[in-house]
Amino acid sequence: MSERKNKARFVLDTYAALTYLKEEPGWQKVRTILWNAYKYNSAIFLNTVNLGGLYYIIYREYGAVSADKAISLVKLWPIKLINANEELSMVAGRIKAENKLSFADAFVAATASIKKAIIVTGDNEFKSLEDILEIHWLPKNR
Repeated sequence: MSERKNKARFVLDTYAALTYLKEEPGWQKVRTILWNAYKYNSAIFLNTVNLGGLYYIIYREYGAVSADKAISLVKLWPIKLINANEELSMVAGRIKAENKLSFADAFVAATASIKKAIIVTGDNEFKSLEDILEIHWLPKNR
């Protein structure tokens, strides 16, 4: 990656976080983004709506203890947690109304829009946003 790309701003969605945690195909790309945040002080964002989504998916698949441990681990990553305030919620609502994607994914898109960041995902729901937001695609795992 060039120096410019190392200073890029990224938003992780649940797909990207799970890819890294489960070491699924593409996990190395997420690791590189996280490492560059340490090395070059680039910004990585994760909003609290998607943090809750990550928790529920891990809880459903592996139980509460694993979900608690995973969230504790994610909080050690070089990410900035973004709370779902009124501005983020209204932007997410607008994106959801104008595009075909889940409400949780609309929060990822809203975070990327507000923070002028690149979405990191492998979730095909984001295809509808390729004309308005930059997306760093991970391999399809699910």
